[in-house]
Amino acid sequence: MFPSDSSETSSDSCTLVISDTSSRPCTPSPISPTKSRRPPVPLRLQSVGIDPSLIVGKVLTRISRSPKHPTLTLDFSDHTTFQILVDGYDPVYRGVPKRLEMDHSLETLMNTPTGQVHVELTIEDCALITLTDKAFEMKQKEERWDQNHTGVALRFKEDRAWHCVWATLAEHDEKLGACIFRSYDDVYLDRLQRSPRKRRSRAPSSPTKGKRGTGVDHLVT
Repeated sequence: MFPSDSSETSSDSCTLVISDTSSRPCTPSPISPTKSRRPPVPLRLQSVGIDPSLIVGKVLTRISRSPKHPTLTLDFSDHTTFQILVDGYDPVYRGVPKRLEMDHSLETLMNTPTGQVHVELTIEDCALITLTDKAFEMKQKEERWDQNHTGVALRFKEDRAWHCVWATLAEHDEKLGACIFRSYDDVYLDRLQRSPRKRRSRAPSSPTKGKRGTGVDHLVT
């Protein structure tokens, strides 16, 4: 049985997470100024976002991964949209580069040129889980510590398998050509509130005789 909400597991023993995630090569990212860091703060006692059980029973029709931000968007057949987001991520002041990672089968499904995939999958269960992974930083000597972080776990009715999404932080040294810092951050599920579409409006035609109107259709979303 996959760990339930607030339970704790190591990615070494969790079949959804590749063993020893800290040893995987980091995804190339622009390096930020080198500075002394402290291990990230402990896991929050109360997570932000919505209760993941709210999407249970919904039919997932599309999964989209943002090319610019650590965001996974889930579109459902009832025209609702939810997102898996990184807690505390600021799109303006991004800090250490962050990215979403996921289990192998979900990563394979998302491996498309557009970063989008159309599906028809029923959410049988969804929960926040606690993962424990080895974070590290390269200084004069390598430092490692256990980092607890929250992941979003989903189970689809069609395959009865659990799938997990979590967040990593990684920093590279271009001269060394190596990852010098890797840790983990919490993710959460939230609903995307789309603005209602307004009816198209056309500007009145120019009163000048012999000239066509210069009105332009505007669609506000």
